[in-house]
Amino acid sequence: MDNSNICEIRAETKLRNGYPNWWCFTHFASARGEGGVKLEKCTKANLVLPTEDEKIYIDLDQYKGGVGIWGSLEAIYDSKREIPEKGVHVHLRQEEGEEKIVDKTFKEVFVKVPSTLFEEQWVKIDEYTACAYTASILFNRKIKVIKCRHCGSPHIDADWFAVHYHKKHFCTFCGRDFIDSEPGISNPVMYLQQLLSEKLSNRTIKNVDRSLKVNQRDFPGGIQIWASNPAIIWTAQRPEEAGIHVHLFADKTGMPSSDDTYGTVEIDGIDLDPEMVRHYMVQKSFSFLGKYIVSLMCPACKMDHFDKGENAFRLHKTHVCEHCGVEFNDNTRFKGVVSNPIAKRLKILDETFKALNV
Repeated sequence: MDNSNICEIRAETKLRNGYPNWWCFTHFASARGEGGVKLEKCTKANLVLPTEDEKIYIDLDQYKGGVGIWGSLEAIYDSKREIPEKGVHVHLRQEEGEEKIVDKTFKEVFVKVPSTLFEEQWVKIDEYTACAYTASILFNRKIKVIKCRHCGSPHIDADWFAVHYHKKHFCTFCGRDFIDSEPGISNPVMYLQQLLSEKLSNRTIKNVDRSLKVNQRDFPGGIQIWASNPAIIWTAQRPEEAGIHVHLFADKTGMPSSDDTYGTVEIDGIDLDPEMVRHYMVQKSFSFLGKYIVSLMCPACKMDHFDKGENAFRLHKTHVCEHCGVEFNDNTRFKGVVSNPIAKRLKILDETFKALNV
């Protein structure tokens, strides 16, 4: 038996209703049942722990060609129909200009950081932290490190909290609420970036100008599409590329026949706008949006409506057309939605691909 995975459940505080706040300090999850009873196992006890193959340890000094680490969200379009891949994506090059020796997504990444002690120090980036960072950074949120006022652990704001500034936080390590001095969004990744600031000082990002124009019938193995997003760690001398990342599969084999980032993408005559793609990839990852992401058309000018800024992740019933300025209701059965034209365009692409493969 793996004793390190046994739930350690304690109630160090009470809830507002007077029930004990049963919390597991092994898996950092609630162990409270209906009526405030203590559960035998917490809500995360049966989650499969990452295997050693799903972890990687990286000493940046060993990869002169550059290290790239990203939060990996699910593809916005995947006609290859693979199991969605989420986690921490890693590129490693030993020398500048050489091929990548690692191009893989892991559950946990450990990065060696400078230490004044005699022993080595490693900082972990896991799927939860990396994907929360991606959501925050793609919506231009300012992130900092906030520590729990009770246990001192660095706090992680994910999902709704990754894009909404707030003062009250729920610590996922000790299970208690705490109030910060000002509204903010916290992610421990910022601490890692501070420790590695010297190695990251030359980092630049450029929008690529490559164009892609293809038809799905020429790639029966499928097509996968992601928005590129700023890396958590980028140490290469060359600029980091921004655009739409596409995998093209000429057949059903595992490796893509084309793997590149583009500034403009057209598939089956349908334009995929990079900003819409970037918004949609993050919007899809939010549990609070889900079915509420729709494609609206302005009833006055008949143009597609694209919610940006705060409206890109705030459910709302009344919309203002960015083309003609007309205010309109969405006429859905929901109390509020967000509109992104890419949702309709991807649906058309999916229907086309299915028709080609009947």
